[in-house]
This record gives sequence, C-alpha cells and structure tokens, in this order.
Amino acid sequence: MISKIRSIQTEGHFGDIKENDGFRRFNYRTAEKVYKEFMLYAIGRNINKYHRFLHDEIKKFEGKTEEKAA
Repeated sequence: MISKIRSIQTEGHFGDIKENDGFRRFNYRTAEKVYKEFMLYAIGRNINKYHRFLHDEIKKFEGKTEEKAA
C-alpha cells in the first residue's frame, strides 16, 4: 500500500514538470550529466517557487482545513 502511494506522489511531480514546464527530455545521455541537468532544473524550480512565495503569489501551507458537513 505504501509503495502505491509513493508511486502516485512521484508521478504527480513528474507530470507537473512535463505538462506545466514543457520538460520532456534531457539534453545529455550519461547518468552523471542527466543528474546534473535535473539538479539544475530542480534548483531553478525551487528558486522560482520561493520567489513566488516572497511576493505572496502562493501561501504557506498550514495543513488541511476541516470542512463541516452541511
């Protein structure tokens, strides 16, 4: 059960990268260069997310809110 949840979470992140950022393939073939390319991409993505957070484009996650049934 845990491995199924992990695979869904991972797929969500890669799906977001592919769909929203247009990242479809790596420019290099060796594992070392692919790793470096992806790390640069991830760092850039995190810097962009932090920038949006600083300018109040996204809010700090406070946890799930409890919704009352009507």
